[in-house]
Amino acid sequence: MIVDLRDYTTQPAKRDLLIERCERLFFPEQARLGATFWGSFTDLDDPNRFIWLRAMPDLPTRKRVLTEFYTDGEMWKANRAQVNEWIADSDNVLLVRPLTPRPSSSIAHSTMSMYTYLEKQPLSAPRAQVLRDQVAKTVAQAGGRLVMTFATDPSPNEYPRHPIREGEHGLIWFAGCPNDRPQPIEGLAYRRLRPTDHSQLR
Repeated sequence: MIVDLRDYTTQPAKRDLLIERCERLFFPEQARLGATFWGSFTDLDDPNRFIWLRAMPDLPTRKRVLTEFYTDGEMWKANRAQVNEWIADSDNVLLVRPLTPRPSSSIAHSTMSMYTYLEKQPLSAPRAQVLRDQVAKTVAQAGGRLVMTFATDPSPNEYPRHPIREGEHGLIWFAGCPNDRPQPIEGLAYRRLRPTDHSQLR
């Protein structure tokens, strides 16, 4: 399984327009072609940030779906000019793979935490385990619940029209929170997120 972790910055006051268009048109069409949308989130501390997770069973499927939707698809051609005006940056993307199963059902959390740890070199197994234990302990002590853990994937980008960040290695966690209070961890990037109405992860 390969997952795009896409972190978009929108133009001011355009985030809700982009989310509505994605969830009403773009996500269902890509799902029809073979993608699965695991989560979409707004950033509680930045009104212009929108994060979403698009999963594919493998890299050849990813290339086919993106080609059929973005290169050849009539839906994208009909909407791209307007939608691109709403987006300030769509290149903040990591290719990741899940280390834990996607929950078949989940407790609804109004707020989620996203923790990110990245280095220039691949993590050693002991270092990765220390980080995983640290995040699990922090989330549990806060009364939260780990939802999913991801690792960066070093596979080359087979659809170069959509850039991805390269040369970064690490782990990303999504956790459900019992409240809106920050639960940062020293040395890890931290984001407070709110699942959209259609997000499977929550």
